[in-house]
Amino acid sequence: MAIQATSTFEYNSGTYTNPYFRLVLHLPLNGDQTPIDCFMYPSKDAYVSGSSYIACLPFYVSNASASLDNDASNVVNKFLLYATNEITGSLETMSPGSTFDVVEIPTI
Repeated sequence: MAIQATSTFEYNSGTYTNPYFRLVLHLPLNGDQTPIDCFMYPSKDAYVSGSSYIACLPFYVSNASASLDNDASNVVNKFLLYATNEITGSLETMSPGSTFDVVEIPTI
């Protein structure tokens, strides 16, 4: 799962042009929140070539609003899309004015 910025992203006193974010979900400790590591790379090409990431942003996504069924349209797992959209919202809050596209959600 990944998120592609389609504009500049402000983080830690720096401005990054179109960074690429890879998401890694972890098992929730108590079921209330899912911990997700969001790795920020300069670009998708940097990620693919094995370059180091710029930062790892930790997020906790609440499971309370997640759908109870897994019937999803064109995606393998509705929760993956839900979690990615939640992280996108958090990134928009961190850097107002930045825009993002959800990419690389496994599809059927």
